[in-house]
Amino acid sequence: MAESAPNDAEAVRRLQDGDEAALRLLCDRYLDRLFRFSMRLLGRPEEAEEVTAEAFLQAFRYARDYRGDGSFAGWLFRIARNLCANRLRRGRRLQVISLDELAEGGWDSPEAITREGPILRLAVQEALQQISPDYRAVLVMRDVDGLTNAEAAEALGRSPAATKSLHFRARQALRDALAGALGMEEK
Repeated sequence: MAESAPNDAEAVRRLQDGDEAALRLLCDRYLDRLFRFSMRLLGRPEEAEEVTAEAFLQAFRYARDYRGDGSFAGWLFRIARNLCANRLRRGRRLQVISLDELAEGGWDSPEAITREGPILRLAVQEALQQISPDYRAVLVMRDVDGLTNAEAAEALGRSPAATKSLHFRARQALRDALAGALGMEEK
């Protein structure tokens, strides 16, 4: 009978003992999610790849400092969030194409723009870039990557109640920014 894969806590314990196979296991579990998270915060695949690799490198380097008070996912996402925040502070911003530019490029009617799924994704991407990095981070963690409120709270360094409130305000801010990006502001 095949041995089942260890849970995160066991894998981290093995990682703390220097077991590189445990790091590979954790990479397999979280690599795609961490890349998508970083990509949504930074907007550039190259930077997201660098952040993802650096997050795992730091997780390996500082595995002995992980106390296990919270989930490994929350700790890992916090590392990635901090790395993304550092890059954003240095002024690297996503270069988005506005809906106005798309209209100039041949998308001549609102129906053509809203009918196309990729265009709506661009509008959401543009709206995400208009909200604060904390709002963007909590939205991606909770609504895209499926982290629990407790995991997101750990990654953000906030209490679960503060994270829940932040998530609510972030959704409102995204809704407002998206309405603006799609030209649906309330009059």
